[in-house]
Amino acid sequence: MLAITNYFFRVTWRALLALAAFLCAPQLHSVHGAESLRLGFSGATATQLAGALALEHKLFELYGVNVEFVQSAGSTMIRALDGGSLDVAIVGGGQALSAYLKGVEVRIIGGLVNTVPYQLWAKPEIAQLKDLKGKLIANTIPGTSLNLAAAVLLQRAGLDPLRDVKLIAFGRLGLVSQALFTGVVDAALLSPPETIEAKKLGLRMVIDMVTARIPCMFTSVVTTRALLEQSPVALTRFLKGLMHGVKLASTNPDMAKKSIAKNMRLSDAAVIDEVYQRTISLYERLPLVPKEAVETVIRLSPPQSQRNPFGVVDMSLLERIDKEGFVRALYAAK
Repeated sequence: MLAITNYFFRVTWRALLALAAFLCAPQLHSVHGAESLRLGFSGATATQLAGALALEHKLFELYGVNVEFVQSAGSTMIRALDGGSLDVAIVGGGQALSAYLKGVEVRIIGGLVNTVPYQLWAKPEIAQLKDLKGKLIANTIPGTSLNLAAAVLLQRAGLDPLRDVKLIAFGRLGLVSQALFTGVVDAALLSPPETIEAKKLGLRMVIDMVTARIPCMFTSVVTTRALLEQSPVALTRFLKGLMHGVKLASTNPDMAKKSIAKNMRLSDAAVIDEVYQRTISLYERLPLVPKEAVETVIRLSPPQSQRNPFGVVDMSLLERIDKEGFVRALYAAK
């Protein structure tokens, strides 16, 4: 009797193992057979928190796409996309539009940040935007995101960047705040944590461009036309992972703040919190690029080609994701 019992136990156990292997096979196949994407972005900036969280917590893999992270600068990433060494990048929308107008076949498939995330800080005597006339303003080189933000600011103020002010270009973003703090320039666009230091030094915040909600393609998800045509499924999965990163940023402050502290090398809890609060105020659950954000950048782009500038934007993947009810389900899940 014992031998018969052992026999049936062995048979039943083998059957259960076979059933488990059968049930798990499709899932294992989807993971090991997933497409891979090479992602470029600078994880050390606050606006890219969602991408950092998605990488750190393997959210892209959760949706069935393997992502290889390559950290690089914006202009370098656009060239890498064009050359085929990157598949997708989280980079300035203005840089993507500029490349597109020059004939580069890039496409913006999402807008992680669609407004200018800076504050204008200045010497105490500068109280309004019109007071900038004749002043020195810190800037960065053409093609950078801060350079775009400065152009948007001056356009809003009705000031000619060539005649009414003097823009001083610095090669590194970190030098912009230092130029203001040491009195080399009269004003500069800053974001946390530099804004905290500016307040301590008695400088004046002239305008908060986030509160002003100036539409602008500031941080965009960019790929190529070829990849959009060849790998729409992989890109769709990538966007879902990124959107899950946006959710984590807004619903799990502790996790998000740990990421900010690590990637931006911050240790002060108050500073980290300010960076965090600022960042989540910029995000939308469905990262569509509004027409107005494109128009803002177009107005600042000199006519340089016969291409329709709106052709750089393709929201078809996000529209399909929304139609499927993904966003609603994502935020309903615990």
